[in-house]
This record gives sequence, C-alpha cells and structure tokens, in this order.
Amino acid sequence: MAGETQALLDEISAEVLRIYRESADPVAEKSSFEKRAGEGEILGPPTVLLLGNHSSGKSTFINHLLGRDIQRTGVAPTDDAFTLISHGEREEERDGNAIVSNPDLPYESLRGYGPVFLSHLKLRVLPHEFLKEITLIDSPGMIDAAKAESGRGYDYTGVVRWFAARADVVIVFFDPDKPGTTGETLQVFTDALSGFDHKLLIVMNKVDLFSSLQDFARAYGALCWNLGKVIPRKDLPMIFTTYVPIEGSPVHRLPMEDFDKARAELVAEIRRAPARRVDNMITQLQDHAMRLQMHARVCATARKDLFGYAFKAWQMWGFLLFIFATLAWADIQLGGPWWAAAICLALGGGVGVGGWHFVKHAIKRQEGMIVAGLPAVYERVYMRDLLVRDRALDLNTQWEVVLPRTRRTVETLGLLSFRKLSAAEDRRLTRAVEEEIPALRSRLHRAVGVTGRTAVQAR
Repeated sequence: MAGETQALLDEISAEVLRIYRESADPVAEKSSFEKRAGEGEILGPPTVLLLGNHSSGKSTFINHLLGRDIQRTGVAPTDDAFTLISHGEREEERDGNAIVSNPDLPYESLRGYGPVFLSHLKLRVLPHEFLKEITLIDSPGMIDAAKAESGRGYDYTGVVRWFAARADVVIVFFDPDKPGTTGETLQVFTDALSGFDHKLLIVMNKVDLFSSLQDFARAYGALCWNLGKVIPRKDLPMIFTTYVPIEGSPVHRLPMEDFDKARAELVAEIRRAPARRVDNMITQLQDHAMRLQMHARVCATARKDLFGYAFKAWQMWGFLLFIFATLAWADIQLGGPWWAAAICLALGGGVGVGGWHFVKHAIKRQEGMIVAGLPAVYERVYMRDLLVRDRALDLNTQWEVVLPRTRRTVETLGLLSFRKLSAAEDRRLTRAVEEEIPALRSRLHRAVGVTGRTAVQAR
C-alpha cells in the first residue's frame, strides 16, 4: 500500500481514538454503558480470519499466500488450534497463556474461554513482508459433531464469533466433498457469523478436482442451497470459485482461466484489509456512539422523572413534619397545655418514621414502573425523530438492541445512581455522531475507494 494512503489510514485511526476518548468515554462512564473495544484492538493490525471444513484448503491457501510452507496440510485434520500468524523480526511461536497475558496484544479477553481453549491457541511470528500489513488467523477445521458433549471441550462457536467481530475480512472455505454440510458449519453461520455479512467472503476451493462441468455445477448448486438456509438474504454473497496451484498436480480437466482470475481477486480483497480495517473501525465507533447516545438519553430522562417524583414525595414528607413541629412550637409559645404539644410531637415523630418508610417504598415502586415503561420513555425522548419514516425504522431497530442492556443496567444499579448528563457532553456526542464520524467515512472513501460492507455488496 502506498505510503500516503497508509499515512491517511493512520491519521483516521488516530481520529477514531480521539472521538472515543473525548466524546464517547465520558458519557459511557457516567451512564455505565457497555465497555468499548480496547485501544490495542482499535490500533491493532488488520486481521483476516479463515474458516472452513477440515481439508477445505485453508492452510494450503495460507502457504500459497505467503509463498512458503507455514501451516501443515493434509486430507485428514492436521491442526486443531486457532493460529495467529503475524509479523516479527525473528521467527518464534507462543502458546495461548503467553498470548492472553501479553498487554501489547489485543487478546486478553480470550482468557474467558477457559484453559482448554488456551491450549488450542498459538501465535506464530514470522519475518514476512506480507504480514507487516495483515495478520492471518487460521482456525481448526469444522466438523460434523457440533455438540459440546462430542466436541472440543470449549465454546468453539463463541471463539469464532469473538474473532469474527474483530476481524476485517472473514473467509469461509468449502471443498467439493463437503459443500456446507457439516453440523458445525451450519452452527457457525447461524450463531457466530450472524451480522457480519459485510466482512464475509465465501470460497468454493479445490475446483481443480472436478472432472467435468456437470460435477462443478452440482457442487456449486449444493453449496448455494446450503448457504441459502443459513444466510437470511435474498441474494447470496459472491462465491469465489478457485483452487491453489500445486506443483506436480495432475493435468486439469476444466479450463482454469476464470478460476485463476477468481484467486487473484480473492488475494486482492485480502490485501485491501488495511482499508477495510479503518472502515470497520469507523463503523464500530458509529454503532457504539449511537447506542451510547440512545442509552444515555433514555437513562437521563428516566432518572429525571424519578428524581422529580422523589423530590415531591420528600417535599410532602418534610412539609408534614414542619406542620406538626410548628403546631408543637406554637402551643408551647402560647402557653397551651403540655399534653397538646406532646401529642403534636408524637404525631410528628410517627409521621416522620412511618412517612420515611412509606416514601422510600413509593419511590422504589415508582422506579419499577419507570423501568418497566422504558419504551415509553424512549418514544418521548425521540418523539420528533420517530415522525420521520426512514428515521423511525433506523431508531426502532437500534432501540431493540439497546433496550435489554439499558434495562439490565438500571435494574442493577438503580436510576438515582446515575450522574447527571451535562448539555455539553450530549452536544459533543451528538456532534461526533452527526458530523465527525460521517466526515471520517467520506474522507476514507474518497481516498481509497469503496471498502468494507460496500465492497462485498458491489461484487
């Protein structure tokens, strides 16, 4: 990638981090919002995740991409580990515990998948020019048995989703023998890759094994049929039909020019990972900021409603105490019977203690009603925006994602525990969502062309 383009990508990455720090983080801290990606993840190298059935050619493709035998290959499963392949000055290998314990690497949260998974995680560092720009993530071949009791001993689907969420390109390889039929493949598409269509590249590999066009057509049709069941879209993503040339292989029985072209296009898409990386960073920032803004505004309005109710309740309680205290004081000043003042003080004490418990219970009950009615609070906050049809659809879709998190937060912490959101903080976050983030995306697309989600759809 040209030096000027890389400098621009670095500059945009720095701007993304600045917006997080100055506009999003203060509001997220006040409103107890979900933790954003760490700075190591934001500024880390572009990554390409490779998935596929065992013997689908992932490792062979990596060796072809790097021009040397890095990963073991074979018809039977040869590697059951997630392997991170990245650049370094000297060749070395590290195990899972060393990877998640290194503060300079963005993999610390993988520790939560347990020691069994960590024993199936490794890092290979190589002094290779290609790896200076892109980190490759090889994965264990997917198998028929996807159930935990007959499987791997760790949450394979969860790990795949963790890597897919952070990867810039996700490539799924299929081979002619198993065009999407394994149980784990279907589970990964349904659970782990849902929502990541904009990163997804599908590859039907090993087309050099077909003996006729009829065989190719049958396998391609079977793959499309299986993908149609797990990708909920009217139009399937582009499928790269290709192969990896191996020296000494038999003479091909099909014309290979188009398949060679498809392989070159696939490699070109991988090399665009740095630009996709920045585009994905902007998308993640935009999604985080918009969800945060909605969460913060709804929480602030709900808190204000409860605070107003609590203020009036305590005000009434204090007023009643004042009345009884005033009556007792007046009786003493006017020389009335002592028992009258004693009765006023006793009644005031009873109202004070009983009223204190009553008001606390009433506030708690009112808080429960407000939390249960958060959708109504949301509609009140976004009343004007919801009048616009396109905007309403976008907001309602976003609210479906935000509501569970917001409800869980306020139920756990209580509405009155939130600090007041200042007008300046809200303005900074609004400016980031409406002006700064769209400007960054426009700047990126003007400089390096269409990337990320748009690139996949355009194919």
